[in-house]
Amino acid sequence: EWRYQVKSPVFWVGCLIFFLLAFGATTSDNVQIGSLGNVHKNAPYAIVQALALLGVFSVFITVAMVANVVVRDDDTGFAPIIRTTSIDKASYLGGRFIGATAAAFVVLAMIPLGIWVGTLMPWQDVEKIGPFVLGHYLVGLFAFELPTLLITASLCFAVAIATRSL
Repeated sequence: EWRYQVKSPVFWVGCLIFFLLAFGATTSDNVQIGSLGNVHKNAPYAIVQALALLGVFSVFITVAMVANVVVRDDDTGFAPIIRTTSIDKASYLGGRFIGATAAAFVVLAMIPLGIWVGTLMPWQDVEKIGPFVLGHYLVGLFAFELPTLLITASLCFAVAIATRSL
């Protein structure tokens, strides 16, 4: 599933969009995600706020990646073949869910990456950039965005299984 998702245009377009939005918000005053006020552009508050606001739009990417997993086998006619093998349904769907969710997580990881790369640009005002602390990026990504992604992906996956529809 991971290999399929990484080859998908949804994955690459999502990575590009989220990276460019975060990069643009960090490097330009014309692109703004939230209202930072008098905070460094790479402060923990700014990183979490960017993750939260762009996380709302990530629901669309999550639905496209995770719900497609269930529907794809039925559309291609491969589902009956899988059901006749010795793989139980929980293992099969669990592997598909983990692969699709991991790919969606990589798409969301482009947000802190875009912020970090944006802080390294030479035209940045050094007074608006704080020191680089990897923990700020990781805490925002793993403590805030990962649980949100897991909940959203689980709901989308469950609905797709129940309805066999995107």
